Amino acid sequence: MLRLSSYSILSERLPGGAYALLNGCTGTVDVISDDLAAIIQDALSRNECDPHPHHPSTQRYKHDVWVPTERIPEPVLEHLLEQGHLTRVGHEVERAHVARIAGLMHEVAEMTPHFLVVPNLDCNYRCTYCFERPLQIKLNSRTAEISYPKGNVVMRPEHVEAFYRAIEQVRSAVKTRAIWKELVALGRLDPDRVANTMITFYGGEPLDKANKDIVFRIVEEGFAHGFNFAAITNGHDLEHFLPVLGERRISQIQISIDGPKRLHDKSRIARNRESSFDKIVQNVNAVLAQGGVEVQLRCHIDPKNNEAFGELMAEFRAQGWLDHPSVVIYATNYHVKDKEGHVTQGIDYEDVLRLWNGATARHDNVHVSGIAVHADRALASALKTGGLAQLKGTYCGANSGLYIFAADGYVYSCWESVGKECSRIGHFTTDAGLVLDERMTEKWFKRSVAKIPECLDCCYALVCGGGCAQYAEYNTGTLDKPYCDQFEVVFPTALANTVADHRSEAEARSPGADADTVGASIVAQPVFTT
Repeated sequence: MLRLSSYSILSERLPGGAYALLNGCTGTVDVISDDLAAIIQDALSRNECDPHPHHPSTQRYKHDVWVPTERIPEPVLEHLLEQGHLTRVGHEVERAHVARIAGLMHEVAEMTPHFLVVPNLDCNYRCTYCFERPLQIKLNSRTAEISYPKGNVVMRPEHVEAFYRAIEQVRSAVKTRAIWKELVALGRLDPDRVANTMITFYGGEPLDKANKDIVFRIVEEGFAHGFNFAAITNGHDLEHFLPVLGERRISQIQISIDGPKRLHDKSRIARNRESSFDKIVQNVNAVLAQGGVEVQLRCHIDPKNNEAFGELMAEFRAQGWLDHPSVVIYATNYHVKDKEGHVTQGIDYEDVLRLWNGATARHDNVHVSGIAVHADRALASALKTGGLAQLKGTYCGANSGLYIFAADGYVYSCWESVGKECSRIGHFTTDAGLVLDERMTEKWFKRSVAKIPECLDCCYALVCGGGCAQYAEYNTGTLDKPYCDQFEVVFPTALANTVADHRSEAEARSPGADADTVGASIVAQPVFTT
């Protein structure tokens, strides 16, 4: 018998048969047969830990799963050992290895800081679930820290020069790090630039027509310095920003749509009371007609609008957005705070999967979750070229170098808490330029799964990255705890969908192609077929 790696993840069953097996420590991906999957599932079921009731393949905290090898052909066993799915070492050895990998990945991630700019802390919407409402209801107060009377709600021209200077300070500081020099010596980094040149607009509502001039100034000055842009926007005023939308300007936008019009307009409420749904549809079509922009449609789901899934898909179909090469559509859960300040979910993701998962098989650009979108991109290299999946030691840039420059002059590390002291890491409008709080930057930028014991014992450690740090702090009082957000429910399905999609693409490119049965790239036949 051999031990199943503590970090091997078995997908849901692929359409037509077979399973995907991803090792979250080595990054290897294989397509395995129903027979081999049955052996693994049986070994999991005999483990003393009960499996997830809906996902028996889920094996978090199952570290001594012994797989009988007598029914598995020798070449397949050798392949599974080589890929890391089966192992002769114990969990503690693997765990220490994952900790080392996570630590190294975190150091590398620090070499590519991320930048957001918040030109406007107010919004032209009054969404019923917005986590920024406590800040926005005080914007006209003379006693509030951020307010119109204090003049720190909307960026001024001098802010633009200040945050670009701050960005250069960050990039220069990165280049003094020892690991930067090591990566340059290895040919992994260009010594003349930091790899990440994307700036994301965030708010409030960043693309409010009232603030058009400052946004245009930010884009044009950034373009001159070699930056590209993305925007997280409600989409209401996009027609006023068409001149700065497109390749090498704002080339990606994310917009939320919360169900069909009759439901969306009740949750995403425009302050001028016109239909936010109609405006978004009109503006998305205008952006797509112009071209050069990826439009991500983020569909917040609750029990009521989830049941209206068919209506929403019919609307997307009518607009020509299903399978559109420039549109990405995905479901996401609401996150709301209870009276104790703890984050709770608006819907069990099992209910989302029940309706949305079928659409992912029918449409290339529909995903069951943001996790599924990230899975698709993380697995692309492995599935297209036979390489390795992209793993990570942190959940997002907030834990390795995310700098959010807001209109109040402060720098924040997490977009979930812009305007709050809990993620305020410095300020950028001083005579000295960017001044960072050493204690706060250490708190936020040093979090990785290597520091979270629960994560190191989880098969998803280097796939998930530990979950949202801010939500973890809201719920536990510390960043150094996981926030799982039903990752173990969503990912096995996302893995199956991603692999199935790539298999279909490979088959379409080379119909009837012969592939090896072992050493499975995405075009290979399942390992161990009887």
